[in-house]
Amino acid sequence: MLWLVFLPLRLFCCLLSLPLPLVAQTVPAYNTRRTTLDQRGMQVLSAWAVGNVAVSGARYFATDGPEKYFHQMNVGWGVVNLALAGGSLLAARRATLPTDQAGTVKAQLRTENLYLLNTGLDVAYVATGFYLKERARSRSTQRQQERLTGYGRSLLLQGGFLLAFDGILFAAHHAHGKTGLYPLLSHLEAGPNSVAFVAKL
Repeated sequence: MLWLVFLPLRLFCCLLSLPLPLVAQTVPAYNTRRTTLDQRGMQVLSAWAVGNVAVSGARYFATDGPEKYFHQMNVGWGVVNLALAGGSLLAARRATLPTDQAGTVKAQLRTENLYLLNTGLDVAYVATGFYLKERARSRSTQRQQERLTGYGRSLLLQGGFLLAFDGILFAAHHAHGKTGLYPLLSHLEAGPNSVAFVAKL
């Protein structure tokens, strides 16, 4: 099942390496590039979700023991991830992008903070996976042991993938802000009661 992690992550890195529109010279252009980056991420998450539903959905009926519960949990994760990714892609089409610098900075920070928060949740998923695997050893029945073991393995897989996914997206957005947004803001100087645009002569 490790290929299920490395294949989408490789695809993800390839998507991120594709050239975005030309370097942003204006705030609207920057926001368009930021949205494109998010959409590429959601496409990878959708592919990951579909792969989980398809592969684990088929394997669920062909396996037993811990592996059966492993695939059962993977299907559940796949359905949730597909709903989240699909909803995000639909929302992006309807969203009105900010056209001012203050709104753009707010959107940039909100995006980065969202991926940081998700990274923290991903660590919790992985920790829960280890906990369930350990907890399985003390269960009194074989069925309980198998269920907790399978669910624990699934959490390790899903949490590990999402940890890498959210970490890469955070890094990509942070780099995008550093190279695309902050140079746009460098022409502003703030005073006690005013903000001035500074142009080099």
